Amino acid sequence: MMGVILFPDMCCDVKKILAISASSHELSINRSLLEVATSDIKGIAVDSLDMRYVLLPFYNEDNQRVLGFPDRLSGIKSTIRDYDGYIIATPEHNGLMPAAFKNLLDWLACACKNEVALFGNKPVLIMSTSRNKSGGATNLSIMEKILPLQGAKVVGSYSLGSFYDAFKDGKLNISEQVKLDTELSRFLRDVSPHATSGVRPQSFSQQPVFEFKNLI
Repeated sequence: MMGVILFPDMCCDVKKILAISASSHELSINRSLLEVATSDIKGIAVDSLDMRYVLLPFYNEDNQRVLGFPDRLSGIKSTIRDYDGYIIATPEHNGLMPAAFKNLLDWLACACKNEVALFGNKPVLIMSTSRNKSGGATNLSIMEKILPLQGAKVVGSYSLGSFYDAFKDGKLNISEQVKLDTELSRFLRDVSPHATSGVRPQSFSQQPVFEFKNLI
């Protein structure tokens, strides 16, 4: 199995990554891609934020002025700020990120006004997959431009077209796994200098040391 491995004994403290699933779809293939991407990370705590559970009114400046910020927003903001890096997996809807995820970013941008930007110049890896050949590439190119406006240091981007051709039995094919590992390695080295990637020995049986849970 290919995988990105961070050796725990080389770390003086455990870094934390937030894996963000930008899809609200129950059977999201982008969520599946995100789970594959995080499943072989070692020595880094990985938590998840799933847009299925983030329910916010659509942003409106008048509503913000009259009603203020939604009650849950402060907790979401402080949660996101607490991480050392971010992996965002998002579908492409008509060339753009999902409306609900863009809405969350709009609310957070306003909540962070006059503060340190949301992502705090920390490393971000963005990825997308689709049933067709596009692999969400149009949206990824847009996200590379707009996420830095909220303090994201976008260090990698991975696009997977024709998901069901490349993903079988819960695994990516070898060529796509190598591409994903390359982007993950670049990202993880920015989070921690001890990250590496490569072929995991067949006898490798150590249990993952991260915790994959939803925070919202």
